[in-house]
Amino acid sequence: MLTLRPNSAIFALLAAFSVIATGCAPALSSMQPAHVAPKGHVQAELGMDVSVPTGPISDLVEVATVLVDASGDRELTQAEVDQIYDAAGGLFLNPPSVTPHIGVGYTAVDNLEISLRFATSSIRLGGRYQFLNKERHGVDATAGLGLGYYVLPLPLGDTLQIIELEDFSRWQIDVPIAFGTHGSWYRLWGGPRFMYTHFGTSLRLAIPEVVADDIVGRTEIASFGGNAFYVGGQGGVAVGYKHVFFGFELTLVQLISNGTLKVLDKNVRELDHGSFIVYPALGFMGEF
Repeated sequence: MLTLRPNSAIFALLAAFSVIATGCAPALSSMQPAHVAPKGHVQAELGMDVSVPTGPISDLVEVATVLVDASGDRELTQAEVDQIYDAAGGLFLNPPSVTPHIGVGYTAVDNLEISLRFATSSIRLGGRYQFLNKERHGVDATAGLGLGYYVLPLPLGDTLQIIELEDFSRWQIDVPIAFGTHGSWYRLWGGPRFMYTHFGTSLRLAIPEVVADDIVGRTEIASFGGNAFYVGGQGGVAVGYKHVFFGFELTLVQLISNGTLKVLDKNVRELDHGSFIVYPALGFMGEF
């Protein structure tokens, strides 16, 4: 039977979550103006989000580094182990990261746009309807709905070959609402930001063990799953001419989350990673 030293298991768990962090944060930017293109035309964007969590998640690296270093010299207390689990869960849900994205929207009928967006490991299908028009109402306004799903596995890296991420799933629903204005050389937009996400993963630590000339051994370390809401607002500005613009968008949201951590198939605790998160984004926008 394969057995694990607690400190080794904790270190492996934390290391795996650290690698998962690259690009794991959802792309909360829209990089879209408050109007849709004329019928038969497209809007496109290419850019990147930077996720900057504050509060509990912002302490992740410092807490994890100190406690994991200490685990090599002494046995950790249960309270310290719980701190590492909290940090690992927060890193998995919304880490500090850079998320590149590319998207295109096509106006199929007047005022109705259908869009597709790819961001790191996720894909989003969305639609929005323009219900206010600058020429008639003095302001542009759109509302829509988007469904996102992580379609690619998250990389663990060559240095973590003993770590296996299994049964990872994450899907999201967002409601984009934007008010603004536009001209031949500028776009201005802003509005509330709302997203719901459901997530879950099984994390396994596989250590080779020779038994009767066979290499065996696999032990599940942890699983983490739950729900989260991102609630806040965003605003953006872009400048250019006619068809191509360079834009900046800032999204400020409160992360409200609840999740369950299991270790060796046993419920360990409920994790709450509520944090205030800053999402600046830069990118190119086009209308053709």
